[in-house]
Amino acid sequence: MSWDKVLWQDFYNREPVTVAKDLLGKVLVRETDEGITAGIIVETEAYLAQNDPANHAYCGKTNRNKSMFGPAGHAYVYRIHQVCCLNAVTEPENVPSAVLIRALMPLEGFSLMWKRLGRNDPLPATGPGKLCKAMAIDLSLDGWDLTLGKQLWISEPKETVETDIKVTSRVGVTAAKELPLRFFLCSPPFVKFVSKVRI
Repeated sequence: MSWDKVLWQDFYNREPVTVAKDLLGKVLVRETDEGITAGIIVETEAYLAQNDPANHAYCGKTNRNKSMFGPAGHAYVYRIHQVCCLNAVTEPENVPSAVLIRALMPLEGFSLMWKRLGRNDPLPATGPGKLCKAMAIDLSLDGWDLTLGKQLWISEPKETVETDIKVTSRVGVTAAKELPLRFFLCSPPFVKFVSKVRI
């Protein structure tokens, strides 16, 4: 398998800011009957378990956000504006924090990504909504164990990725949007794949 260096639970079982930074340069992989799609994670956002009103779990556990309360290393997938968004759950069980994966630089399965988007988009995984559509990530993967190394997982890259990280405030949220919890790789060739505002 090309992307078999799967990140284990210990990687995710840390506070979300650290995980958000460390996910940059890692490879998100999706395996379906159609084939493999994969890309380098180039943009993330952290959502804190405490004092973060933009966190979906800020007001408590619901059926929608229950995956955030599950074990570290599981997926939290939710729908907004008719698209899905993918998060990696962080910290111990019942501590609801996560990292939103906002953008990828495609590595494998370009034509499949374009087919799913229905257009020949030169940047098919910029923004969390386009990312999920390009990677065929939907609500059926909410709660999925990312450490299994099948269907949906995150892997170490084949080669070391330069991680020149820029930190900014989050985008696409109305509450606590001033917090410096958005991270992206700002060195070429990654920066052109970073979405500024699109969902």
